[in-house]
Amino acid sequence: MDNNAPRLARLIEVLRQGEVLAAQTALRQSDMAPTLWMRRALAVQAAQERSHAAIAGIAVRVLGPAAGAAEDAPDVTADLRRQLERDLDAGELAFSLIGLQGVVEHLGEALLERLGQHPHPAGAVLHGLRKKVLAQERGHVLLGSRCLQALGRPPAHAEKLDHYRELGRVAALRVAELVDDARFDANAFWCDIDTRLTDWHHCAQAAQD
Repeated sequence: MDNNAPRLARLIEVLRQGEVLAAQTALRQSDMAPTLWMRRALAVQAAQERSHAAIAGIAVRVLGPAAGAAEDAPDVTADLRRQLERDLDAGELAFSLIGLQGVVEHLGEALLERLGQHPHPAGAVLHGLRKKVLAQERGHVLLGSRCLQALGRPPAHAEKLDHYRELGRVAALRVAELVDDARFDANAFWCDIDTRLTDWHHCAQAAQD
C-alpha cells in the first residue's frame, strides 16, 4: 500500500467533516437571512456543500484499504462547530458568516489546494472534481463577503473575528499534525489561511465604510 495513502485518507476525511459542517451551517443561515436573494444564495451553498461532502466520501473509499485511516481522523472542526452553533442559536447571522464563509471556507480552500499535490487512485477524474469544488468554495467566500456587506457591521465584530481566527488557527495546526510530514510547515499553512481571511475581511469592511 502507498505510504501516502493513509495520510491522504485522513486529509480527505477532514475535508469531508468541514463540508458537512458548512452544509449544515449554510442551511441555517439561509433560514435566518433577511432577504430573498440571500436566502436563495445560501441555500445553493448548502446544496453544493452537501455534494462536496459526498465527493469527499467517495474519494476516501476509492483509496481502498487505506480508507480505514480516515476513521482515525479527529474532528478538527469541533470547536468551530460549537461556536457556529452558539452564534446561530443566538440569531447572530453576521457572526456566523465570519465563522463559516470567513474561516471554515478558507481552511477548506487551502486544504483543497494541498490535496492537489497528492496523487490519488481516481486520477484525472478526481482532479477535475477538485478544481470544480475549489471554484465553488471560492464563490462561497465571495458570497459571505457580499452578505456581510448587506447586513452591515455588527457590534463586537472585531472581537468575533479574532475569536474565530484563533479557532481557525488551532484547526489548521491540527490538520498539519495529521500530515506528519517534515516538509509540511504548519505555521506557513496557517499564515496562508490567515492572509486569505485578512484580505477577505478588508474587502467586506471597505465596502461598508
